Amino acid sequence: MLVVLNLPFKAKPFGDITFHQEAKNMALYLKGAIGYDKVTITKAPGPVFFYTPAYMVAPSTATDNQLWVYGVVFTFLIVTISLLLIFRIGSSFFSKEVGLLSVLLFFIFPIHCYYSLGILAEAPAFFSLTLALYGWSKVFHNPNKIAGWIVLTLGMWFLILNRPNTMLLLGLGFAVVTYSFFWKKEFFAVYGKKLALTFCAVGLLGFGILQVAKAVTGTKSNEDQEGLFYFVAHQGRFQFREEPTDFRFWDDEIRPDSKDYQNWGKSGKELAGIMAQTHRSYKSVYREFLINDVFEHPFWFTRQFFVKCFYGHVYFINSVKPDKFHLGPIHGVLGYWFIILLINAINILIIFGAFLFLFKEKKLINYWLFWSVIVALLIFHGMTYMEPRYIFPSRVALYIMSAAGLYQIRWIQRKVNFISKFVFPVTKQIS
Repeated sequence: MLVVLNLPFKAKPFGDITFHQEAKNMALYLKGAIGYDKVTITKAPGPVFFYTPAYMVAPSTATDNQLWVYGVVFTFLIVTISLLLIFRIGSSFFSKEVGLLSVLLFFIFPIHCYYSLGILAEAPAFFSLTLALYGWSKVFHNPNKIAGWIVLTLGMWFLILNRPNTMLLLGLGFAVVTYSFFWKKEFFAVYGKKLALTFCAVGLLGFGILQVAKAVTGTKSNEDQEGLFYFVAHQGRFQFREEPTDFRFWDDEIRPDSKDYQNWGKSGKELAGIMAQTHRSYKSVYREFLINDVFEHPFWFTRQFFVKCFYGHVYFINSVKPDKFHLGPIHGVLGYWFIILLINAINILIIFGAFLFLFKEKKLINYWLFWSVIVALLIFHGMTYMEPRYIFPSRVALYIMSAAGLYQIRWIQRKVNFISKFVFPVTKQIS
């Protein structure tokens, strides 16, 4: 994290400021420093709950930069715990060597350190999925022990609170249970009913907390989850619409000359005009546009979906312009693209390992949580708006599957076995 912190490109310290400000106000209210009228939860409630304990430890007079330190130290501890759990998940399903390789992959491409340096939803969601997978690893081997089911339920619940867009995971989970009922009787007999109960519990808990968040905000803010969804989905209708190869970040500074970006702005003004003339609500006008646009432009919609799915798995540096790029002896446009290619070469290797695992594994239903969370996020963001950070939490599952696949390659297996000699204690046999 210290290395990543000193790179010329980094995550925004406070993201879009919302999670930071709302967690700060929540902590101050719980300390009695401000009134309830200042407390709001306008977006995903998970990050607000995640950072509030860290902010409560800080003095009430702490500045934003001081609170950032408390938040990042807390995130450091949580992500470290996550990596230890990732090792245990890999060891439980496969072997200690695969568990070790899973962790090593994270340090070959330390994107988790990048997102841990901001007050963002990414790190809490990362931990949530790790917790869910750890719970499933316990349940898989000991389905009659309630502790594993509780951890699985809490992990999935926290994941939805941090990333409500993963709600599709519940639908895919019920699909897995239904499939097992007809075609995988053994799996259903052991896990089916309990999984269905878990999904119902997660759904009810998630819905309950989202309603609590809505009640807490009340009329104190005009923003809410539904309005945010329509705003983001409207963005998505113009992302890669007529410029399918323009991967620049979606803002005024990076792509003011983009046709898609300009058309998005024009569309927003047109929809605002409709609202003014007809006195219809924001949500009603945007909902109608989104539905009509899909049916009017099916080719664009389909192409956008696949381009977004690809874009979600590649990385570009948007905080620094290519000609201003400087990283030690590597600088300029050529240096910028060299680093981009290097990052994505590692990324492609990781994805290749996951595909290798999926191709060779005969009992994919046993790993339903690994692949279904990736599918859920790709479906949602492929149909709405995509940024690689939205897919980041699923990297927990991706890296473990990749390690399981890559370990089947003999050259990599030999290297990992060699490294493992220095990591795992050797048991001396007494003659």
